[in-house]
Amino acid sequence: MNIDITARNFTPSPKLKTLIHEKLNGLLKYDSNIMSSKVVLLKEGRAEKIELILKSNRANYITKCYSSVFEKTLMNAVDKIKVQIKKQNVSKNQLNNKNKPYEKVEESFLD
Repeated sequence: MNIDITARNFTPSPKLKTLIHEKLNGLLKYDSNIMSSKVVLLKEGRAEKIELILKSNRANYITKCYSSVFEKTLMNAVDKIKVQIKKQNVSKNQLNNKNKPYEKVEESFLD
């Protein structure tokens, strides 16, 4: 997966960059089709914001989070992306089930 990290108003530490790479690569187990991700880190006063944009073959996942610490903000953003991926998987499964014909159930238990 291609990960693009942009920081505004500060320089991110190597530790933060490593954490971002680890967490985003962990999302591949939920959607292995994720091709690229863009991470925007923004520091405004006391608030630290993260924008995540992930592009997959199936969908685009976007979230914006903020808190007082980048690590906490990153965890919240990754959790929100996981929810989006799971919802995408559920809706895709529901569409697949609608196209399947109903199966006739044998009533052998009444014999």
